[in-house]
Amino acid sequence: MKVLLLCWILCLSVASTLGDLSCDCGRRNTGRIIGGQVVRKNEYPWMVSLNEGCGGSLLTHWHVLTAAHCTYGLSASDLKVSVGTHYQIGINWHKKTYKIAKIIQHKGYRDDDKSVADDISILVTANKIEFNSYVSPVCLPNRKINLVGEYIKVIGWGLTKNNPILGNANRLREVDLQVIPPTSCRQSWYLLKQNTQLCTYAHKKDSCSGDSGGPLVYLDPDSNRYTQVALVSYGDTECASAKPAVNTDVYAYIDWINAAITSTHPEEKACVKV
Repeated sequence: MKVLLLCWILCLSVASTLGDLSCDCGRRNTGRIIGGQVVRKNEYPWMVSLNEGCGGSLLTHWHVLTAAHCTYGLSASDLKVSVGTHYQIGINWHKKTYKIAKIIQHKGYRDDDKSVADDISILVTANKIEFNSYVSPVCLPNRKINLVGEYIKVIGWGLTKNNPILGNANRLREVDLQVIPPTSCRQSWYLLKQNTQLCTYAHKKDSCSGDSGGPLVYLDPDSNRYTQVALVSYGDTECASAKPAVNTDVYAYIDWINAAITSTHPEEKACVKV
């Protein structure tokens, strides 16, 4: 009887922790990019590293979300993804690397397009990615969230200074950036696509080279889980300048993402806030 009671309490506890989520996602393992801090090892288990120097996020056992400019001109055999990674160079006890079977790049992306529209791709791995405490998916939004004025977190291994030698961040880092209105962003980027792009800014803080394709996440106050609201697309060549960064709005492509998942592994679904 005591065992049954304990199990019942545990189930309620788990349900309460997850909140209204379709599956276990956006979890942060607790015990930092320019102006940011180093994160704890495997603190963000959905972070993915691409061998081409970009970042990405884990959606399912088979799918990784990244930027189209990270996959442009490449074939699946050119790419590999690593999960459970903290150090780019060094010992990662939980790191596993997977080959890519297919690249699904948005057909609207053009490398010579100054607006950098439709900068989004999905990588399909050749083998199933095993989930554990150090490797698990991020949550995706189920609706458009008005985040103007809010701070969201960008995570990656990009440069920490505008110096390719001194500024290479070997360890995963994080930084909080504020979402700014499209009207303000257009003063720097007049070709901004308001419906599909999201701008962020913070004084002397920014994503930078090497962070491309990596996630920008919002801590959902209801579920206490992280939801990916954008991915790193482009910004000023001088990182952390007075210009904001432009990111691909994930919810604007949610139908495209779900269709890409279904077309390759129909048994899989991305985790969402329901």
